[in-house]
Amino acid sequence: MIKCVMTGKKLTANQLAKELLADKMEVSLDFWKESFLVETSEMTDKEMQDVHTQLMKRYLGVLKYLGLR
Repeated sequence: MIKCVMTGKKLTANQLAKELLADKMEVSLDFWKESFLVETSEMTDKEMQDVHTQLMKRYLGVLKYLGLR
């Protein structure tokens, strides 16, 4: 078994993989505006809010699929 350093709980490889994916996705929620894929300075406030809303929706959907929510 794999032991989580933060919680001390034992994890399976599958649980650890799910946690790592969720963690990286959470980072993306905070830093998507720094992406090289789009020029955010050219986006309207509504477009930026729409992107944030869709990111959150997809993030929560994946968490639900992985059984983390």
